[in-house]
Amino acid sequence: MPIKRIKARSSGIRQTIVIDYKASLTTDEPYKKLLVSQNKKAGRNNQGKITVRHKGGGQKQKYRLIDFKRDKYDKVAYIKTVEYDPNRTCFISLVSYEDGDKRYIISPEKIKIGDKIVSSKNGCDIQIGNSMPISLIPEGTFVHNIELIHGKGGQLSRSAGTASQILGKDETGDYTIIKLSSGEVRKVMNNCFATIGKVSNGDHNLVNIGKAGRNRNKGIRPTVRGSAMNPNDHPHGGGEGRQPIGMDAPRTPWGKRHMGVKTRNKKKSSSALIVRRRKN
Repeated sequence: MPIKRIKARSSGIRQTIVIDYKASLTTDEPYKKLLVSQNKKAGRNNQGKITVRHKGGGQKQKYRLIDFKRDKYDKVAYIKTVEYDPNRTCFISLVSYEDGDKRYIISPEKIKIGDKIVSSKNGCDIQIGNSMPISLIPEGTFVHNIELIHGKGGQLSRSAGTASQILGKDETGDYTIIKLSSGEVRKVMNNCFATIGKVSNGDHNLVNIGKAGRNRNKGIRPTVRGSAMNPNDHPHGGGEGRQPIGMDAPRTPWGKRHMGVKTRNKKKSSSALIVRRRKN
């Protein structure tokens, strides 16, 4: 996808790099029947207490109902649009089925207006945008929107530019082994669905925010360093001038270790399906 650098008319936009949406998208108007209003919580729970810091404000957004399940089997659909979605990093596409039903899907890379896509339990052509059980997809194929539980909808490889690669079957034949974008290798049940191709907007990682105001528009509030605080506000605080943290490891404002600490539950049942962790 093309990117563009903003002309340096001020210091705030001197480093800004953005996606060239005019060259990437086909329409600015979303399909209103698939829009849902969402209330902002500003990082607070039902008691009004802040449970997620540095959130608040931001531009109003409406949620686009995405068809992650792709459960309209053996019905041909046509790509109508490629649109921007404020709730995710990739683009989305509006598809129209032969019976008139319209749905949003995650837009694959290189998809074009008028292309045909289909979802089938019995397999279909290995073409971009087609969805089928992962056991029917050849080895080496790149896929996205991968289910972990059949019928729940895609949960893996949904962000911009990501894709997972089919490596083959395991020794039992009940699972398919895939390699994720992170480098993790894991098993997925054979009946879980996946969509052929990579996710669109692969240049998203080249975007440079450029100024604080764009983060505020996204609902992200400023983050203050712990070392700039007083001792009663943060374990890293205090001292005359700049000081090291004076501890064996970085801490959260509440004294717990963080930055590099493993937080995954060791008793999680799905750990048995991970063949190789991403950092090994």
